[in-house]
Amino acid sequence: MKQIVPGLWEIDEIGDRVHCYLWEWSGGLTLVDTGFPGDVHTILDALSASGRALHAVRRIIVTHADMDHVGGLAKLKRATGAVVGCHSVEKVLLERPEKRVPTQWWLRPLFALLRLTPQFGVLPVTPDELYLDGQQTPEGFTVIHTPGHTAGHIALLHRERRVLIAGDMLNNRGGQLGLPPPLFTPDLVNARRSVWKVAKKYGEDFDVMVFGHGTPILQNSARRVQSLVSQIYSEEV
Repeated sequence: MKQIVPGLWEIDEIGDRVHCYLWEWSGGLTLVDTGFPGDVHTILDALSASGRALHAVRRIIVTHADMDHVGGLAKLKRATGAVVGCHSVEKVLLERPEKRVPTQWWLRPLFALLRLTPQFGVLPVTPDELYLDGQQTPEGFTVIHTPGHTAGHIALLHRERRVLIAGDMLNNRGGQLGLPPPLFTPDLVNARRSVWKVAKKYGEDFDVMVFGHGTPILQNSARRVQSLVSQIYSEEV
């Protein structure tokens, strides 16, 4: 595993397709997102190889219920005994994964078939904890409701460590900060508003930002977000 800042580790054994994270704190370990269904054993092996006991994982926080973020959730919950938390609006997608579909209708039959395969089939999970915007978690995260990519998408802000876990609110593929792909973002208006909200309300609170897709930004990340917001709204004028 690769340390991003003290307390935050990327489980980089998964590779660059998607990123999930491990947070170490006084109460144990917290996973943020769980990769594709086929990544579950990679995550378990990474925890064991680093000397971390599976039962030390006390909580799994889901930024949103896409198959590349909750694929291993059900099996990881069973293996660790951890509680699962998500935004209250996202609960329906954890319990009924088939409801998460591409925005283009012609791709939906393909995704329905993919869900029948072991590589992409997501098992339903009933969350134990439901979060609201502004809520504080025991780890010290502020939950920020950032709808758009999904209705219940959240980002996680740790003010003390000045870190924002962005999920898919933004991505940094190729070092290029940008909005999530329209093909899987049913509400682009709210996706833009969510980025604006983070920039304006929390822009003084973080320096480091990590993503579900793309490389971390290790300094001045809030300034990068504010610059993106200016660009987005200038293009709309």
